[in-house]
Amino acid sequence: MLFRLGLFALTLSACTPADEVDEQLPPDEEVTEEAEEAPPALEQCDAADYRVFEGTPIADVEVSEDPSIRVFTEGDIITQEYLPQRTNIVLDASGAILNVYCG
Repeated sequence: MLFRLGLFALTLSACTPADEVDEQLPPDEEVTEEAEEAPPALEQCDAADYRVFEGTPIADVEVSEDPSIRVFTEGDIITQEYLPQRTNIVLDASGAILNVYCG
């Protein structure tokens, strides 16, 4: 019985009428939080070097033989581990570069 009474009191205390909430903030003022934005994360791979070739056939691009560069066709089965130093070059069915990203 005491448990139910406590639960009931807790439930009632959580309820606040809508007009009381509206009185807390003036209607014409916007609420803005001054939070510092984190600087953009720097890429740890060479994706930016190859991103300019998106849409270009892979045969026309000189790709380094570096083991940290992975070239595959969209839909291929690949490992899913995230390696920030690895550059992934995704090709479409015709062999053109579709996407380049780190990971």
